Order: sequence, then structure tokens, then C-alpha cells
Amino acid sequence: LAQGSSRVAPSLSTRLLSRMAFSRFISEGDGESVSATPSSPSSPRSTLRRRLSNRSSLDSPGKMSQTSGDGDCAAGPSRRITLSAQGWLPFLCCCVPGLLIFGNMGIILLTAFFFQTSFHVVAAALTVISLSWSFNLGFSAVRGLWRMRRAADTDWHSQLCRQCPDGVPAEHVVILPNYKEDEQMLLNTLENLGRSPLAAEHVRVVLAMEAREGPDAKGKAERLVAQTSHLFAEIIYSLHPANLPGETAGKSSNTQWAFQEARRRFGPKFADLDSDSVFVTVGDADTLWHPQFLTALTVQALAMSPEERAWTIWQPPVLLLRNLYSVPAMTRVSCYGTLLFEIAGLVNQHFGSHLCYSAYTTTLALATHRNVGGWDRDVIAEDHHMFLKCYFASLWDSLDAGRYHEHQEPVRPRVQLSPIFLPTMSYLVESDDGWWASVVARFQQARRHSQGVAELSYLVLQYARLLMDFGPQRLAVRSHLAIFGLAWKMTMVHVVNNSHSVALMATILLFLSKVVAWLWARGGVQALVMLWSQGLAGTPLQEPGHVVLWSLVAIFGPVPPLGMLLTASTSYLIKDVLESRVTDDRPILPKIEAGSTTAAHCALSEKAEKGSASKAGESRSLGFWPSLKLFLMVQSDYFTLAELTILSYGLVPVIMAAWSLMRHGTKFEYIVAAKPQ
Repeated sequence: LAQGSSRVAPSLSTRLLSRMAFSRFISEGDGESVSATPSSPSSPRSTLRRRLSNRSSLDSPGKMSQTSGDGDCAAGPSRRITLSAQGWLPFLCCCVPGLLIFGNMGIILLTAFFFQTSFHVVAAALTVISLSWSFNLGFSAVRGLWRMRRAADTDWHSQLCRQCPDGVPAEHVVILPNYKEDEQMLLNTLENLGRSPLAAEHVRVVLAMEAREGPDAKGKAERLVAQTSHLFAEIIYSLHPANLPGETAGKSSNTQWAFQEARRRFGPKFADLDSDSVFVTVGDADTLWHPQFLTALTVQALAMSPEERAWTIWQPPVLLLRNLYSVPAMTRVSCYGTLLFEIAGLVNQHFGSHLCYSAYTTTLALATHRNVGGWDRDVIAEDHHMFLKCYFASLWDSLDAGRYHEHQEPVRPRVQLSPIFLPTMSYLVESDDGWWASVVARFQQARRHSQGVAELSYLVLQYARLLMDFGPQRLAVRSHLAIFGLAWKMTMVHVVNNSHSVALMATILLFLSKVVAWLWARGGVQALVMLWSQGLAGTPLQEPGHVVLWSLVAIFGPVPPLGMLLTASTSYLIKDVLESRVTDDRPILPKIEAGSTTAAHCALSEKAEKGSASKAGESRSLGFWPSLKLFLMVQSDYFTLAELTILSYGLVPVIMAAWSLMRHGTKFEYIVAAKPQ
């Protein structure tokens, strides 16, 4: 056991270690909470008494590695790797995004002024990369749309009934961090979550409130708990204190506080379950999950082996479409980019894993792994950070397990991001104070999102520590490539796309300056006569040294068909949402009642599905003209505002974030974006 061998069969000592770790799991956690539990005597939690078979190996995070107990010390030291630590390595890693961004911009501007032929080559290279990236987004998004349609047409509830005829051996904890959010919006989120067939028996909710919101936070939480207690197995709220030492105010620190409270309050109820069968879902105050999302997640998760399940993070497509038509056009364009990036990232993970975003699910086993320990309290981008933390935790775990072996095979990453193609719906940023206030609010949100550039620094820090402690030879080539793939994805988002915008602006300015100088030198009338009689001969486009500019123009040839691909994929996705083809507003499937037999319950489910299928066949259609108007709106938004949106909501915020990261480290200011009331 001390050597961390993964080949030891499950035994009494294994189960004892798991029980000891779970006992500690139950006893940990603090915070203030108030709960409401259905008091009906006819609703015993009988399924919690059914244990899954002990098939997982000792290096599963659900067994020995839940906490930093004695068993964990035998497997290797738990470690906390953070950019907030003192030393030269975290400082250098914090400088990496700034060096890339400012270095690229410096090269572009330097060559534009002094080495124009080289500049055109650089601009052409950035164009090729950006167009290839955009083509992947458009093509993969089409595939993602097809998968969402197929997932929405699947009766996941009936599948779960057939898969678990004796009851559902799984539990769900949903954490909803929020700060100064509208109470009605939170109520809508809870009521929508309560539509899940699993809600009444297997879903426990934590409203993660912030004490810095003021005295109204507690009253708001108590009212919401009272209004929705009948929907869930249990609902509580936590009150995260303000200004705790070592914390950065934001979603991550609030989530960690709520997670500790969930461990303390719900732990005894999960004592008969393996922790890889307890699922922890984190969302936002405005997240509307598909009613069958938790059911589909349970079906897919229970089909995995315990080892695979323990190292998996699940992610639905996040569609920011709840108020698409009421926001400024630039906000819509940023929404289009987010839609394509998230859906394409879930579909195409061949060149590197996607990162979880906004609303995602992990197992209790992974969240309490000794190298994870929940959510970090000193970061802003909690979703990307949590994924990277878990990703590298699997590598550290494997390397620690083989620390005492002379002949150890190279280590491969075990964490995987598994898509559930049932989309969630959320709001775009919008202010009630008018159009300009909404534009400013979106810029403020872009500043907060751009602070996620620190996760590139965090990835470099984790990778550097791995290489320093174990050497590159202990990682498989596939592991190195996977880490490079993650780094490349973040570099594309924060560096390459913004650098291409700078290069495009410089190209246009250089060309316009040449045209103005040519017109000034020859006079306006003479220039027009020359252009009419000689064509482009003698214009700046034909002057020596501008052949590369023509090649750049040739490269832009694919832009119109690529733009049509992006427009088509985006508009069809929005059309499917408007027509409820990938969302679900059909009648709610019957919930799992404690006293009902599985056969009777499945019969009810099939009956409900037949009734709803006929209604689904009558789903509303936009018709030709509304669909055409939608297509033209999306195309107009793309072609008129795409570059301006990248500059306003991409380049400027990321420059501010990279500069702050270089100067002050991760001491970011948490910025709250406005949502419609």
C-alpha cells in the first residue's frame, strides 16, 4: 500500500481506508446554513443504502485519496501549487501571458513600420492560423448541433430506469454561487432545476450566498429555501464571510465555502455510497439546466467504471441566449463566438481537451482528492482553474504512486472532459439603464473573463513543477502533447486572435497611408485618370515590394465562404433554441417516488414520453421569413462588428489583465456583470 500499487485487489484494508477517509469527509466543513427537508414519512432515502460494487483500484481518488489523511501520505505528499506563492518561478509564470501578448504586438508594430515585407509575412501567417481556427469552430459546431438534437430526442429517464431497476445508486449536490443577483431570477433557476425527475429524491442544493452582499442576503436565501424546499431532497444556504485571509472575492472562494458546508451537512446521508457516485454540479445564478441533464449525466456516469468515473468532469453546452434580442449588437457578436467556441471545443477534443466552463459537474471523489482539495480561494476563473487543477492532480497522483518503482511506464493524463449534449441556457450581460450602460457592462464582464489569462500562467507553473520534480521522461509523449494542446487553446483565445486583429488593423492603416500618399503626390483628378486608363498599374498595389500584400489579399479569399459557414452554424443553432428542438419545454416527466416500483415508474415514463412526443412533433417553427431575418441579422453582425468586438471585448481587456498579472500577480479585482432584472 505504501508504494501506491494500483494492482492490489479490493480488500478489507481498502474498504477500511475508504471508510476512514469518508468519516473525515463527514466531519469536515464549516459555515452558516439553514436547511429545509421534506418531512413526508413516505419518502425514505432507501437508495442511499445500496452500495456499488468495490471494483475501483487504490489509486482512484474515490478511495484512498479523498483527503490528506495517513493513507494519502503513503501515496505521496499532498501539494498546493499556486501563483500566489512567493518565489521566482510563480513570478516568471505570471509574466508568460504578458510576454506573449506584448511581444507579439511589438513584433507586429516594429515590422509594420520598418520591415514591411516581413510584416506582410507575419500578417499572412496569423491570417492562415485564424482562418483555420475559425473553420474548425464552424465545422465542429455543426457536428455539435447534430449531437444536441440527438441528445434532446433521447428519453434518458427511461434509460436510467432500465439501467438501475433497483433504484438509483447516485446522489447529486448542486452549488449555486451568487452575489447581488435578482431574487426572481434565482427562483426561476431553482424551479427549473426542480423539474428534474431526480430532484425530489437525489438532488441537494446549496445556495452559496455572500455576506458582503449585506443583510438582505440571508433573508433572500431563507425566502428561496422556503419557496422551493418541496422540490428537492434538501436545500440549504451558506453565507460566505467577507474579507477572509488569503481569499480573492469571487465565485471560486464562494464555491469552496459552500462545498465545505455541503460536506458537513450532507456527508452522513452519503455514508453508504462510494464518493465516485456522488456528483457535485456548479452553476451560475441564471443557469437553466435541461430537465434531463442530471438524468443523462447519471446514465453516462454509471456506465463507466468507478476508476474512469472518478477522474471525469462533465460539461453541457452553455448557450447565452436567454436575452439575445434585447442586448447591443456587439454583445450578440461576443455571444456568437462563445457559442461556437464552447460547442466546437466539446465536439473536437482530438488536439487537446476542452476546459470546463460556467456550469459543470465533477465527482465528490475528484473534488476531495488530496491534490485537489476543492476550489482554490485565491483565483477568479474558477471553472478553467478547477479543470487544470484536477488535470494535473491525476498526473501528480500517478507519478507519486510510482515514486518507489525503478521501472515505471510513462504517465498519461486520466482526467477527461465528457460532454453531455443537453444545453444549459444563461443570460447575456445587460443593464436596465439603457444601451450604453449595457455596452459598458459587457466591457466590465470582458475584463473579468480576460483575467482568466492567469490560467495560462497556472498551466505553465504546474508543468514546470512536474518537470522539475520528475523530469520529462516520466511523462508519456501523449501527456506532453496534451499539455501543449491545452496551452495552445488558451494562447489562441488570449494571444493569437488578438494579435491577428492588431495585424489586420496595421495592414489597413498601411494600405490607406500608401493610397493617401499616392493621391497626394499625383493629385486627385490625375490619380483618377491614371486609375481609369492604366488600371492598377502604377498604384501602390503594384509598387515594388508589395507582392506579399497581394498574397495577403489572396489569403482573404476564403473569408466569404468561411463567413457563410459561421453564419449558418450560428443561425441554425439559435433557430433550434427558438424552436425548442434542443431545449425542453415539454411536460415534466414523472418524478421518482420512494414507494413506487421501478416497472410502474418506467411505465409512467413511457406514457409521458409518448404524450410529449406527439407535442414535440408539433414543435413551433419559425417559418421561412423569420428564419431568413435571423440569418441576415447574424451575418450582418459578423461582417460589420466582428473586428470591433474583438478589439473592444478581447484585445483591450486582455492587455489590461496581462499587465496587471505581470505587476501585481493574481490580485485581481472581482467585477460583477449586470443581468436583466
